Amino acid sequence: MKIVVVGLGGVGGVVGGRLAAGLESGEHEVIFWCRGETLKAVTSKGLHVLGADGTRMVRPARATHDIADAEGARLLIFATKGYHLEEAAREIAPAADGKTVAIPLLNGVSAPAILEKHLPGCDVLGGCVYISAHVEKPGTVRQVGSVQRVLFGKQGIEQEENAARYGYIQRMLAKSGIDVALTEQIDVEMWSKFVFLSPFAGVTTLFKRSISEVLADSESLETVKRMIGEIEALARAKNIPLPKDIAKVTLEKARAFAPLTKTSMQVDREKGRPMELEHLIGYVCREGTALGIPTPTYDTVYRGLEK
Repeated sequence: MKIVVVGLGGVGGVVGGRLAAGLESGEHEVIFWCRGETLKAVTSKGLHVLGADGTRMVRPARATHDIADAEGARLLIFATKGYHLEEAAREIAPAADGKTVAIPLLNGVSAPAILEKHLPGCDVLGGCVYISAHVEKPGTVRQVGSVQRVLFGKQGIEQEENAARYGYIQRMLAKSGIDVALTEQIDVEMWSKFVFLSPFAGVTTLFKRSISEVLADSESLETVKRMIGEIEALARAKNIPLPKDIAKVTLEKARAFAPLTKTSMQVDREKGRPMELEHLIGYVCREGTALGIPTPTYDTVYRGLEK
């Protein structure tokens, strides 16, 4: 089976590296879809994945940005930043067909709809990932911590049908050493993560404070709480059956982070890199307006981060 990992940042590097190293080359063909300096580095020296369990150097069947190399892909794993997703989907679309499964492993909850728009005919699933990793230099990815958890599935069909259709993907990911779960409630998993990620990304970046500093300050903590309330209301308006205590669980999750931990959007802002503002904050503002759900705190944070 031809597997194409689209995007070789932190998540793509760890997941792609595991797949390339852990699957039999005769049975599966793992392709890294990348460009520029990353493509040059991986082509010449392979992909280096640094982690607590040591350093692994892996070589995919092919690293490429030539659509001919990706033709006939049966699994597309999207691991780009949100602001690169549409472009990546348009580029890879000619390689996909009605037998292709696409799984997004991105921040936010809008990726499946974007992929369905640009990959007509493909079987688009939902996906959620818990991996902390970043690019140290082209061709080298460092994972922080040992968590490598991927959840995926097709919303709207029962667990048994998910297993019948996509169990082979679950088994393949597990064989490569990734902690993976196939679930009929992928929307709940994606939104539960989003309810944490979105408010804390916005507030840490706007206030220029780490997660622990946000929790320790009354003004920033109150802002986070209001944002959690607004995003929860939006999720429930979309009929996402979040746990009743999602707000409490979200704050407990934040308190479990190591002191002075920063969000990825905060780090991107500090380093002058593009931010996932539209996918993490703007999305909530726009969807709130469309559904008549007030998001005044989100609107204020969004305007503050646009500057």
